[in-house]
Amino acid sequence: MGSRLAGRSARLACLWRVDAVGVVVMASISLLFACTTQRFSSAGPTAGFWYQAGSGVLPADVTARLHGPLKDNEIELIKQLSRMEIDRAFSGLSITVTTNPNAFWRVEVLQSLPVRMSQKLPNAGESVALGALGGRGAVGFDLVALKAINYAPAGAPRHRIIEGIGRGIGRVAVHEFVHQILGAAAAHNDSDVNSYEYGSPDRASQYYGDLHWTTALPFLDKRFRQ
Repeated sequence: MGSRLAGRSARLACLWRVDAVGVVVMASISLLFACTTQRFSSAGPTAGFWYQAGSGVLPADVTARLHGPLKDNEIELIKQLSRMEIDRAFSGLSITVTTNPNAFWRVEVLQSLPVRMSQKLPNAGESVALGALGGRGAVGFDLVALKAINYAPAGAPRHRIIEGIGRGIGRVAVHEFVHQILGAAAAHNDSDVNSYEYGSPDRASQYYGDLHWTTALPFLDKRFRQ
């Protein structure tokens, strides 16, 4: 599996996947809608971000390129850095980032995302936008780690690549949250490779540069600026 992943990454053009789901509120789900709305309004909008157990175990070929498996302290650093990236991206907005899997919008970090029948290549992130019911999404740890290795500066020490993995995961999560919050159409800006809204994490700045908001910011400001 690992060798196929590495081979596919060389041809990778776009790693995002979004399923926009139209929400029809019917009597049979009225209670669920009411509870969800109450959670949103009473506690403020929440973005849940967490790691599935064992998600930091990498395929053999990726582990070899990293010169050994990730250690527990390295995985913990990756978790901290990814969370910091989400906090930084939403700084000043009334969005509370939490580890609660029952948050209004949710992104879970998995070891790998499945390649669906409609796909030819794996994804780094995917989301389902549920409108008034929030949203859910996921990040593939293995593919983000591979791209962080691919884009590492020449001679970069291991600790710098580890940091790149953490930043990369957090920034993929930010992109997926924006898909859930604003919808697929409002989340992409392919004219600025250093933006959160850029349509692919297949770029050096995803892991080793600075990202900024562009087209999504006015919409986020209007809804969530404190």
